[in-house]
Amino acid sequence: LGAVFARHAYGMRRWVDLFASRIPALEDPYLVELVAAIVSQNARHMVLFRERAIAHQVDPDRYVCPPEGELIYERMAPLDAEHTLAYALGSLEHFGDLLAVYAEAAEVDRDAVVIAEVRADNDQAIARLREVVNHRAATAAADAHELYRLRELAEAPLYADGR
Repeated sequence: LGAVFARHAYGMRRWVDLFASRIPALEDPYLVELVAAIVSQNARHMVLFRERAIAHQVDPDRYVCPPEGELIYERMAPLDAEHTLAYALGSLEHFGDLLAVYAEAAEVDRDAVVIAEVRADNDQAIARLREVVNHRAATAAADAHELYRLRELAEAPLYADGR
């Protein structure tokens, strides 16, 4: 799971950067709190996953995101607030599916504990986002699901090669 932890630590850092920069433009104080909470969770999860990658002798700073992964963040950057939240919902739903797989694969107790903690936070964020995401923005969530599916197809073989 070391490579998986490194990959997601990278993604969480990108999320922190992308979402934190949007907070000043939000007018609704409830959305400010929601986005700030998601940013805070992602920053904490990034550190937890970095620590787990290192525990597996994987240097998270050496992770190189494939173009399919970078496209995820590039697509998110120009979206308006409504579509960004829908995109985030799709992304976190996909991440939830991956966390379920990682939980089954975890052979080290500390890995299982970290994954369980992140899953609980992720589930909570999904529930909160579902409350605010407008159904008109659902295409952004579907777009996120598809981009992450393509990333899995590109990255899964790298794990088998030990990269």
